Amino acid sequence: IMNFPGYSEVDEQGNVVGRTVTLVDKVLRQAGIAYEIRILPAARIWRGLEDGSVQLWPGIINKPGLEASTLLARRTLGMVGINLYYPPGSPPPQWPDDLKGKRVILITNYTYTSQLMRVLDDPSLDITFLLGSSHLGAVRMLLRGRGDYLLDYRAQVNSVAATLHMDSLPHLAVAEQPMRFVVSRRTPGAEAVVRALDTAYDQLEAQGVELDVTRQ
Repeated sequence: IMNFPGYSEVDEQGNVVGRTVTLVDKVLRQAGIAYEIRILPAARIWRGLEDGSVQLWPGIINKPGLEASTLLARRTLGMVGINLYYPPGSPPPQWPDDLKGKRVILITNYTYTSQLMRVLDDPSLDITFLLGSSHLGAVRMLLRGRGDYLLDYRAQVNSVAATLHMDSLPHLAVAEQPMRFVVSRRTPGAEAVVRALDTAYDQLEAQGVELDVTRQ
């Protein structure tokens, strides 16, 4: 799983904890699947899904070409939102027209949806892209006026706001994608694993277990 404060991270004792970890544990235990969770960067997860060294990932398919190496469970674990954030006190921008000639902060080594990037890469918008090395750093860049807008994941920015003891940043919701179990095609019995995950999900849902990671 990717590092995602509050959802999947390593605590002071070296344990992998968080809302996503708790949800994964529930479903895999119900499915009778033994597992080991590791926190890895996005690029390592994608390579692992392609070569089989990562067998299962709760996430979203937003890397072109990854579909050919993976199978996707049908059940949704929650919706992953991407927002366009702007400085407090500024008027809400019109998407995407008001981005023309502006500086947009992106997060290093994070991917966004293909549809979003097609919009942002439109030459007529003449956007200058800036990179933040972390979500915290990117939010600080925006607040210090080092960028006009920040494109980032909703849960990550909410976590940063809590860390900084500040109100939520004003924003526009520009994308939302379902989070699902992604299984490497190189996983032994990959299709059976997908079926077992969906069956376990349905069984837990029938028991009234909360299976939306955003509500854990």
